[in-house]
Amino acid sequence: MRAMKQLVTNYRGANLTIELDQNECRLLINGLVREQRERASAITLSSTVQTDYEWHEFIQGTITRSDDSLTMVLSANNVEIARQDFSVP
Repeated sequence: MRAMKQLVTNYRGANLTIELDQNECRLLINGLVREQRERASAITLSSTVQTDYEWHEFIQGTITRSDDSLTMVLSANNVEIARQDFSVP
């Protein structure tokens, strides 16, 4: 079994994670699954989170796969805040 791929960052006090295993991908905010989908070559997951008093952020996780690599990106309000590339066999 292959290991799960994860991208984790902290944004304005919120812990954001996108993860991918053999079957599905998930967007977690503060440890809670906010959206999940079956694995595909290109996936976008999104949710909103309150990061301050009456301040809401639109969070988006994107996973794209090519023949030999996997890229995970986390964005807040359409601005990239974290990115990680993985080699895949």
